[in-house]
Amino acid sequence: MAIFCTYCGNQLDETANFCTNCGNQIGGSTTEKKLDFSTKREKVLGNKKNTTGNKGMIYSILGVLGILGFVAFFNSLPSRANPIIEKQPVVTKAFNYPDAPKRMALTKATVRDGKIIIPLDALKKEKFLKFNYASNNLNTPLLAYISGEGKVVTAISMCEPCNSTSFHIRGEKLVCNSCGTTWELDNLSGLDGSCQKYPPDALPSIIVDNEIQIDESIVAGWQRRI
Repeated sequence: MAIFCTYCGNQLDETANFCTNCGNQIGGSTTEKKLDFSTKREKVLGNKKNTTGNKGMIYSILGVLGILGFVAFFNSLPSRANPIIEKQPVVTKAFNYPDAPKRMALTKATVRDGKIIIPLDALKKEKFLKFNYASNNLNTPLLAYISGEGKVVTAISMCEPCNSTSFHIRGEKLVCNSCGTTWELDNLSGLDGSCQKYPPDALPSIIVDNEIQIDESIVAGWQRRI
């Protein structure tokens, strides 16, 4: 069977390894061709495997970075916890206020040994109290309510931007009677309205026997924030 050069077409001897006309190498053994094919195939597949592995590593790194970014963003958000309310005592089990407005009930405070005092039983009964601290030229409106978490919350009863001193509770919200601004009942974080940044200023208080006691000096030294 005649053999021809695949490059220039010159007829060759069957045993020739090179073309006598152009010098082109004539194939190689079947075994060599198989080895060459296997080597090329492994290189191609190997490159594909490496590419897939690299992509997987890149996706993993991007995923980790995304999670870290989300955590950093979440941690950068302002905390909704109120540090004073967080430390307030729990006096009853958690409960929910109805959607119908819960109005403030008036009570009278007494001052003794540097403490402003109102009865705990009255707060447990009414849930929402308003009272005044009067001394010298001061007449400071105060409030006390039981949060949905069952904590005693005491505060200056004032929405400073609109000068309102009256509020009501509706569901999980504390609402200003004048401007309608709302705050979260459990932490006094702003929800809606123009005065959100100025909720009733929370005051620390303690429970002694059946008394809610507020430090008189804190109230006497309180100043408006705006």
